[in-house]
Parts: sequence; structure tokens; C-alpha cells
Amino acid sequence: MQQQEINQALKNPFQPILKKVLKVDEELERLSSETFYNPFDVLYLGMEATDEDIKKMFNSFSKLLHPDKCHDPRAKDCWQIVDQAYKTLMESEKRKVYIRIMREAREKTEFERLRENKRREKTGVAQLPPDTFESDFQKQCKNLFSEIEDRKQHLMRLEQSQKRYKLDEYERRKMLEQYKILTEEEWEKTRDERVNKWREFNNKKTAIGTKQSNKGIRPPTENMEYRPIEMPNKKGDFKNIKLD
Repeated sequence: MQQQEINQALKNPFQPILKKVLKVDEELERLSSETFYNPFDVLYLGMEATDEDIKKMFNSFSKLLHPDKCHDPRAKDCWQIVDQAYKTLMESEKRKVYIRIMREAREKTEFERLRENKRREKTGVAQLPPDTFESDFQKQCKNLFSEIEDRKQHLMRLEQSQKRYKLDEYERRKMLEQYKILTEEEWEKTRDERVNKWREFNNKKTAIGTKQSNKGIRPPTENMEYRPIEMPNKKGDFKNIKLD
């Protein structure tokens, strides 16, 4: 019973073309209001679509949404989405990647529904309706593509961050190199001046505080005990009085 449910529900995903009747207003609204990660969803194509099926749906969209034929303001942006989806699917390697992700989504849907039905069987609850497999499959596809897109954006942010770091490091090294060059240039410019000042300093003989100067600061030669105290004697003369 479970396998019959899966086989019946998988008819749509394996159909080459999922929708044949297109309406301008509906497609303009759909393409302008939703975010698409899967080009198969843009063109209403199943995993088994051939190059001929892809071209057929692209031509159908072209008759409706090409800016030369549709004058709605949204037509240009919607057409770009369709054109990009077409180009992606026409590259066989890229198409294989999307098919692989969709098959993974199908397998996960089968596994989760089988587990849920076993749980329901034990509790006496009716099993999941077969006609809900398609909606579950589409949700699983969107979840997988969304996760992949998030990882992709994260890696892009990391890459940009690394590029900014490398650029900042390059600018820093460049600035240091320029500073080094300028410093060396200034040092060479003032070399003669510094040499002359040093020579003048060495040749200066009368500088206060040097050994050659008689104007240097020196300690007193007298003992403190014999320093004169200005005290007059009886004759009015000053004498040096020894302090005991």
C-alpha cells in the first residue's frame, strides 16, 4: 500500500511538463512575488524533462512575457528569471546537480512519510493521504534548496570577509613600507645637521658643568665647621669662629 502511494504520487514529479496552460497575469504575479532557487519550478518542468521539453516551455513563456510582446512593467524582471532558468537547465552539468537535489528531496519525503504512517498505524490513526505526497515533496525541495542557498551566501560572505582582510593587510603593509621609506629619507636629509651638532657638542670647551670649564658647579672647599660667621668683636672686626 505504501509503495502504491509513492508510485501514484510520483507521477507528477516525473512528468516532463507539469503545466501546459499559461496565463499572463498569473505568471507575472507568480514570478514577481516568489523567490525561486530551482529552475525546474520556474518553467513548470519535472526532473525527467528533456532538452526539447525545456525549449518548448521556454518558447511558451517567451510568447507571453518577452518585453517586446508584454508591456507590463513587471515583464522585464520576470523574463530575466525565465531566461536564467532556461540557460541553467540547458547546461547538462548544472541540470544534473538540480536533479540530484530533487531526488534527495524525494527520498527524504518517502522516509518521513513512511515513518509517520508507521506511527499512525500504531496509534490507530488514518495514514497520510496519497495526494499530499506532491505537496510534501515540493516543501522538501524548497527546504533543501533554501539550505543550500543559505550555505552559499554564508560562504560568499566568508570569502568577501577574507578578501577584505587581505586587502586591509595589503594596505597596512603598503602604508608601513611608505612610512619606512619616508622615515629613511628624512633621516638621510638630517644626517649632516645631526653630525654637525654632535661635533659642536664635543668641541665645546666652556660648557657649564664640563671638566674643561672654570664655571662648573663645584662643592665648597671649606669645612662647614670653619665657615665664617658674621659676628663682630669688640674692635668691630669679623672673625672666623670655630663651631664646636
